[in-house]
Amino acid sequence: MVSRLGVGGVSLMAALALASSASAAEATVDVNSGSTSSAPTPGRGMNQTISLLGNLGYAYSAGTGFGASARYQHTIVPEGVIKSGSISDDFGIEGAVDYFHYSWDILGYSWSYNEVVISASVVWNLWFTDEFAAYPRLGLGFGFGSWSDNTGLSTPGGYGGLTFVGGAGVLYELDPITLRAELTNGSLGLGVAFSL
Repeated sequence: MVSRLGVGGVSLMAALALASSASAAEATVDVNSGSTSSAPTPGRGMNQTISLLGNLGYAYSAGTGFGASARYQHTIVPEGVIKSGSISDDFGIEGAVDYFHYSWDILGYSWSYNEVVISASVVWNLWFTDEFAAYPRLGLGFGFGSWSDNTGLSTPGGYGGLTFVGGAGVLYELDPITLRAELTNGSLGLGVAFSL
């Protein structure tokens, strides 16, 4: 099941990339006619947006997890650093609250783990067309977790606490939402973003 969902997520990212290539082909500059083009100018961008994602977690190798994420992104450097005519970029800060549930059952032994992670990340949005962007994100978070099993064994170590947040994703702006797919160090997320 994990591989099917992973393939589905990669397929969605590929479809978004192909759609952006088609948009970029329509906007190709005709060198012979002397026309010029400017860098993409996304309609809304990700400033002041709330994202909701469903997640397939794979952080704990003993069991597959499912979860949900809520994010808020605020652009802090709207002009970015790339001075190319074909790409525009911006930097944002993204706060997130992620919830994951993992469970496992084998030979009569079962356990479950629930975790809430609060994090903040820097996001670098790279706009290849007016609608399509890719981004990396890096940050730190803190996880709060609870563990239970059917034998009353003690809670294992290594869960919750300070955590590194990293990942990459793609965005595709539609009106009035933005589709979002993201692969992080702990999950594959698919969802939508809404402008405030």
